[in-house]
Amino acid sequence: MIQISQQGNVKIGKFDTPSRLTLLISEDVKAELKPVLSDDKTNLIFNLENVDFIDSSGIGCLISLQNTAAQHNSRIAICNISKSNMKIFDLLHLDKILELYPTLDEALKKF
Repeated sequence: MIQISQQGNVKIGKFDTPSRLTLLISEDVKAELKPVLSDDKTNLIFNLENVDFIDSSGIGCLISLQNTAAQHNSRIAICNISKSNMKIFDLLHLDKILELYPTLDEALKKF
């Protein structure tokens, strides 16, 4: 479901097909990415360019991944959030708890 690549000291996770981050897959996403973040001092960028919709379970999934990262001195950033999804992120002030970047290149520059 999620393809992981490496660029320097940063792992990049991306859905391999267009997806919706919803209740139907949020547990699977956590199951795939939590082990990655559980390695101490892991840097992960979750690229959402193939995600056209995120529901409350998807938001909860992202927050859970952030919490896992914090527990293991790891770091997660989210990039390429669609405009419609970004409106939800703004409304919920998720920029206060998640690292959000408009592009993968901008996220990579911060690591």
